Amino acid sequence: MDYLPAILEKLAYVLLLIGSGFVCRGLGWISDQGERELGLLMLDAAWPALIFSSIVSTLDAGDILANIWLPALSLLIHVAGFGLGLAAARLFGFRGDRRRVFLFNCTMNNFLAMALPFAELFFPGRGTALLSVANLGSVIAIWTLGVYAIAGAPDPRQTLRHLYSPGMIATLAAIFCVLSGAGRLIPRLFLDVLATIGQPTLVLGMIVAGAQIYKLGRRALRFDLWNIATGLLRNLAIPAAMLGIALLFRGRLTREALVLFTLVGATPASINSIPMAMKYGSDPELAAQGVIFTHLLGIFTMAMFISLIRTLLFQDAIP
Repeated sequence: MDYLPAILEKLAYVLLLIGSGFVCRGLGWISDQGERELGLLMLDAAWPALIFSSIVSTLDAGDILANIWLPALSLLIHVAGFGLGLAAARLFGFRGDRRRVFLFNCTMNNFLAMALPFAELFFPGRGTALLSVANLGSVIAIWTLGVYAIAGAPDPRQTLRHLYSPGMIATLAAIFCVLSGAGRLIPRLFLDVLATIGQPTLVLGMIVAGAQIYKLGRRALRFDLWNIATGLLRNLAIPAAMLGIALLFRGRLTREALVLFTLVGATPASINSIPMAMKYGSDPELAAQGVIFTHLLGIFTMAMFISLIRTLLFQDAIP
């Protein structure tokens, strides 16, 4: 398992960043109000700026059109996760916040931070660019299915108001600019400013996660039905379903599309579940539990699925 050190290194990176929020909260540098404000700053300012600048700066219409299956397949991961999560929530009888956070964790995974190093492992020099195209589907999913899952609004009008968010606007605007060619007219200085605003996105999300875990204490890692069900769906059932779909399309789609599709599908629950739970009135403590449980379980499940990807989809191309 020559990829196991990469999994452990990436997990250590995520846990150390979360630890920074844990320490900040423990030292009293972040209050409850400050935690909520950091989460909103990340979701409504930093992340939309990062989405827009990264898409417009790194992609052109040819990148998207030549790899149109990548965002479509990524979107399929989240649609399938939503459907399986909905069925499992009914099976286990989850209600209220437990249902909403569970459904979000099944729908949205850590599609960037945990997938990137392995995209480069499989496709050196091309993995980052290919993953950027694939992530278009994931970014659209988090501002549509993800918001619907975590907000749990039964009123369609309220759901539409939730979907009308800075992140969704930034995503659609960036895709329009790339496909229409208008992105070439945007001054480089403006994109650089947006990129700088967006740089703290990951750090802010991790700090908020660490602060929540500090408040949970020993309750951050619980082996109860909710966490076990979250791990079984997010880390095992959904990735297995995606691998099965990839095998069905083997020979019909490119190797890059199938490998990235299965790789992204195998990542743990999204760190963004915590600030999203804060923003949309759900339970951030439950979200933090799901993040910790699925990332620790991911040491074993990602190693297993990367091995299967290598054997069944990539064969012996990795030295």
